[in-house]
Amino acid sequence: MATVPTTKAAREEAIREILSQQEISSQSQLLTHLAERGIPTTQATLSRDLLALRATKVRASSGKTIYMLPEPYPVRVRRGQEDPGNEKLAKWCQDLLVSSAVVHNQVVLRTPAAGAQLLAGAIDMAWFDAVLGCIAGDDTILVICKTDEDAQALNELFMQFVTD
Repeated sequence: MATVPTTKAAREEAIREILSQQEISSQSQLLTHLAERGIPTTQATLSRDLLALRATKVRASSGKTIYMLPEPYPVRVRRGQEDPGNEKLAKWCQDLLVSSAVVHNQVVLRTPAAGAQLLAGAIDMAWFDAVLGCIAGDDTILVICKTDEDAQALNELFMQFVTD
């Protein structure tokens, strides 16, 4: 077994790997996985690491409440070019979108508790020309579009993501 440094950076990288590969529903479960990798730590340290990594507990499509990390923000690309953000947005919509409603030039999205920030981040990353801004609370997102028609088209796109 390779020697693993016990630095904060090594520990956080291991946490990222574990959370991206498995559904982890508790800190004790994550502590066990870290120990198996030769990275012993305390629950208090793990709690601080999860906060620093912006890990959030959300209800996955499997129904379990699990830890998830926000997606890193790549360099944004303009609409019309290849947009890697739409693939991630489709995934987050499938996992987190509960309902969607259009009110004039606004789209109101509902998610499970603690899911709004993740989905809003994916919307921001997708860089829609029609979107003026996006505000997220705990379980609700307000997307403000340039026109009523833009809001309707964006809502249809969200619905397409969850039905595909």
